[in-house]
Amino acid sequence: TVLGGMHLNQVMPFAAVTFTIASMASMGLPGFSGFVAELQVLIGAWQAFPTLTVLAGLGILVGVAYTLRVLQKAFFSDQEAAAVPTAKNGVGHLDGTAISIPERLGAVLLMGTSLLIGLYPRLLLDLIGPSFSSALFDGLRKGGGW
Repeated sequence: TVLGGMHLNQVMPFAAVTFTIASMASMGLPGFSGFVAELQVLIGAWQAFPTLTVLAGLGILVGVAYTLRVLQKAFFSDQEAAAVPTAKNGVGHLDGTAISIPERLGAVLLMGTSLLIGLYPRLLLDLIGPSFSSALFDGLRKGGGW
């Protein structure tokens, strides 16, 4: 729990914002690409296995709880700092410049892509849809297996 006392949201605000947005996408919140993916899987699974779909939904809730716990403990804890290691014992210290410009650009690109797909999923769904009319899926359309 050393991270809790380091107040990383103040030391590394870009990392805190990036981790928060990535956590929201990982939880599958609406507006992010993870929501579209989870919704498609759950709708498809509900038709075939409703009981397992409910269990999957509970699994998603457990994942949300763990993600929120990590987010809170790492970046937004009001715990007081313990003995934070210094450069003398070989660990070093954190500053706001630990994230380079290329790393920031990569993170912004990934967040933007996740938001774009989350807000306008047809960009990918229109590309994926035609593949379901291939001969590989004939047996599934007829209600059979492979």
